[in-house]
Amino acid sequence: MVARRNPAVPRRTVHVAGCPVQTTVTARPAVARRWVYTTLWRERRRLHSSSASGGGGLTVGLGVQWTPPPYRTRLPAGAEPRPGTLQLCVGNRCLVFQLARAGAGAAPQILRRFLSDGRVTFAGYYVASDCRKLRAHHGLEVETTLELCSAGGGAKRESLAALAERLLGIRHGVEKSAAAGRSRWDGPKLSRKQVRYAVVDAYLSCRLGVHLRRRAAVMAVDREESESEYYYSDEDDDGFRYTASREEEAPEEEEGDYDEHRRDWDGFLGGNGRRDDDWDDAAVDDHLYDSVFACALSCTTQGEPSICSPWC
Repeated sequence: MVARRNPAVPRRTVHVAGCPVQTTVTARPAVARRWVYTTLWRERRRLHSSSASGGGGLTVGLGVQWTPPPYRTRLPAGAEPRPGTLQLCVGNRCLVFQLARAGAGAAPQILRRFLSDGRVTFAGYYVASDCRKLRAHHGLEVETTLELCSAGGGAKRESLAALAERLLGIRHGVEKSAAAGRSRWDGPKLSRKQVRYAVVDAYLSCRLGVHLRRRAAVMAVDREESESEYYYSDEDDDGFRYTASREEEAPEEEEGDYDEHRRDWDGFLGGNGRRDDDWDDAAVDDHLYDSVFACALSCTTQGEPSICSPWC
């Protein structure tokens, strides 16, 4: 069964390094909410796998675009430019949220919870600068970040494309327009070049973040094994061993599963007297967020997905 597509939601496929990235471009908080919720539902078990500091949890590519001069008004000294878009990427799914067009306080609560969740690591190029802009203009706090511009281990600071080539072996398919990066990002509609610019940044940030966190986890395990060999000899009779564990990949969702998930989502909205429309109800978003993770915890500890219905 093929999941139906909402024609009101502008989606497109952007090919980056040969990978089709399913991209949602929107200024509507309701559409951003659905994307975050779907991401939580798909990645719910990975988020409960282990702590983010130990290499577990979820890695998300993050980027922020803003309108440079001369298109914007002059800013006071030390002021952060207002973000035009926030782009997030998980796997081959990307959200380009037009914050500048969504209005003040438009970020839904579920997005705020997602950004501030310590189990999620947001990787980005100059991510600290992006976080300052989100905090200054939208009150969005990002709890756990991974800085890519200084995390590659190279002799000098490299561009995102150079990092992808050296660490991931990606040499083609990451081209983007430099002029698009210097264009207006607060307009009513983004051009194709602007969308590609945002998606390439977010997708490469996600791929690099996953690579660097896995490498760090392997190095941590190797250090632990070296310490165990130093402190414990073969003659020790306590049977103490350090073993490396690999993060279990979350299975891809079948089309039928996703369609059933869509019905569960619509049923939840209907049961709460809601339509799939913009609303400003933090309590509903908090309930959605907590329900997804209660489901994931039950599945992980008891191994019975059926008990989590209708979320699983």
